[in-house]
Amino acid sequence: MRNKILVIMIALAALVLGACAPAAVQGANVSSEQPRTLSVSGAGTVTLDPDIVRISLGVMTEAADATEVVNLNNTQTQQLIAALKDLGIADEDIATTDFSIYPRDNYDLQGQPTGEKVYSVQNTVRITVRELDNLGAILGAAVDAGANNVYGIQFDVADREASYAEAVDAAMQNANERAQALAGAAGVELGEVYNVSTNVYGGSFDTVVAERALGLGGG
Repeated sequence: MRNKILVIMIALAALVLGACAPAAVQGANVSSEQPRTLSVSGAGTVTLDPDIVRISLGVMTEAADATEVVNLNNTQTQQLIAALKDLGIADEDIATTDFSIYPRDNYDLQGQPTGEKVYSVQNTVRITVRELDNLGAILGAAVDAGANNVYGIQFDVADREASYAEAVDAAMQNANERAQALAGAAGVELGEVYNVSTNVYGGSFDTVVAERALGLGGG
């Protein structure tokens, strides 16, 4: 069940091509620069083995009496949590994330409403599994303890920072190599970095886009 996780950093570099002399603004004692620019992109990829799994376990119960079904659900949920703790899941890795109760009409075998109501209660417990070798046993014990819905299984990495930094370094190195090649072809020199920004968007792990603006020396 283990999947590889990719960390991808795409760096977009806005590069100023050559230095432009300030142009005086008529009627004011100010000057402005309008540099020519080009953009390059670089990519860095890191492949990781996941070391944690996040799982949502649902406990759903139904009964004709609202109080009865809530009490039944609470009992099953507490049994589930106790079973998870017995398997070594820490308190901080167990959380109740959703609780809902709603009535629905009861129907007979001919599909006609009987006039009775049935109350459904859904309780969701989200857990983090840190020992992946125990995942099968944990899921089996959860079902035996009262979980009748298992969904939202997500493989992840507990510490993302080192991998993020590694992907950033690789992407920026790739972008800088391309920038150097373009600057050489254009007859200009790369200057100092004057702006860096990042934007994170969805992916199997994190796909990060960094916009980097670089000043260039005269050419």
